Amino acid sequence: MYTKFKIGSTDQCPCAAGAMTAEHLLQTCPLYKVLRKRFWSQPPSLQNKLFGCLDDLRRTATFARETQATI
Repeated sequence: MYTKFKIGSTDQCPCAAGAMTAEHLLQTCPLYKVLRKRFWSQPPSLQNKLFGCLDDLRRTATFARETQATI
């Protein structure tokens, strides 16, 4: 959101390991590693998380809500 719309004061994730992007949040952010494992025992591709079947999208939306990440 910061890169496109300049929402927030920085694009950096609170983990300081990268920019707060959908890919970072869903795939690599260390703050949500345990939560990711709870939702996906075998991590699917980012493509499946964002454009998969209805079950995939529901799981992604629930994961995003539970992170309580802010922009």
